[in-house]
Amino acid sequence: MFVYGDSFEHFLVAIVVLNDDYVKRWANNEGLDLNAAGSQKKLKETVLNDMTIEGKRRGLMSYEQVKAIEFIKEPFTIENGLLTPTFKARRYAVEKKYKELFQTIYANARI
Repeated sequence: MFVYGDSFEHFLVAIVVLNDDYVKRWANNEGLDLNAAGSQKKLKETVLNDMTIEGKRRGLMSYEQVKAIEFIKEPFTIENGLLTPTFKARRYAVEKKYKELFQTIYANARI
């Protein structure tokens, strides 16, 4: 997960890489077909809700909570330049690569 905040916006957004095996098990337990549009929306709501619950449990204020997310498939790795050798996100590289996606997340969240 990578949390992003635009100084011209009033809330945080995030991009999330999910564990495919876990998502498939979750979908089976929920009786959902992951290819259906409604299933993706339900998955996004579930992940965001879990993030909010965990944030509250850890004492985050509402302005510190992520308000919108989007899923990506490509994990952050050293090889693709999105992680340092000490496994920290290269913030500039991630922001540059996903700039348009962050703008789309903000645009969709305002609707």
